[in-house]
Amino acid sequence: MDVAALSRGTCWRVFPAVLAVLTVVLLAACGPGAVRTQPEETTASGGYPVTVTDSVGRRVTIESEPRRIASMAPSLTETVFALGEGEKVVGVTTADDYPPEVRELPKIGDFQQVNVEKVLELDADLLLVSFEYSTRERAEELEEETGADVVVVNPKNLKETTASMELVGRAVGAPERSERLRERLEMELREISEAVEGRPRPTVFYELWHDPLQTVGPGSFIHDAIVLAGGRNIAASTEKPYPTYSTETLIKKDPDYYLVGSTAGVGPEELEERPGYPALSAVRRGNVVVVNDDLITRPGPRIAKGVREIAEAIHPEAFER
Repeated sequence: MDVAALSRGTCWRVFPAVLAVLTVVLLAACGPGAVRTQPEETTASGGYPVTVTDSVGRRVTIESEPRRIASMAPSLTETVFALGEGEKVVGVTTADDYPPEVRELPKIGDFQQVNVEKVLELDADLLLVSFEYSTRERAEELEEETGADVVVVNPKNLKETTASMELVGRAVGAPERSERLRERLEMELREISEAVEGRPRPTVFYELWHDPLQTVGPGSFIHDAIVLAGGRNIAASTEKPYPTYSTETLIKKDPDYYLVGSTAGVGPEELEERPGYPALSAVRRGNVVVVNDDLITRPGPRIAKGVREIAEAIHPEAFER
């Protein structure tokens, strides 16, 4: 965790001992490397050729509808399947696990490295890549090495994540479905924001990893998810996406809620055994919650579910039926 140096997106994040999907987030203005919501030129209704502008500012012209897609990020794989084009996916990363059928697909990489030989063997005609290492130069190298069209999709925040649905949709031949998917995600995020609007904002700490203690700050999807979900991240002042955090500072700031990413492998019982942790208000009050971090570190079609999971954890009263 997207993994996120860390991959932002896919998914993703990287801690000292764990590489997982990462970075990632909120309604910020798009920077020069951001996902553009419109290509410089394109054709209507999914016709080809189509030209898109990807996350590193490359204008990529795709001459004909892709038939064999290789995906270098779980978030991108999920997006292609959500657009109804999953049967075209022929290769994924070692981290891909959703939807379940992708687990059986050939592996073309492991977050950081594309297996060019495997992409060639699979005869992929479109390669979707993410992560910080996906520079303009590397993307152009991959096009030369694989013979496939290469599109970089690397959203940095929630707004760019929803926009990236349309970028992927135009590339794979599903522009109308991608527009509907973007609109649905925006609606779900808006509903969460409205549900917690005006309520007191509890303080929150999110544990990515425990040895050393690592959390999230500005520039990560999880931080932005906490903010949109109506919480105040006690690590916001670090001004780093994935800072190491001292136990002393944690105990001093004493958050109302303690969230733990599921990949950390830690639960409330383990926290109670750590020195000083029984004194934390979140531990004493039973406000320790394990959340599915795949949902909020993969900038894909399930990200709104991840934000809602956090919102329901820290504002349960806002979602009571």
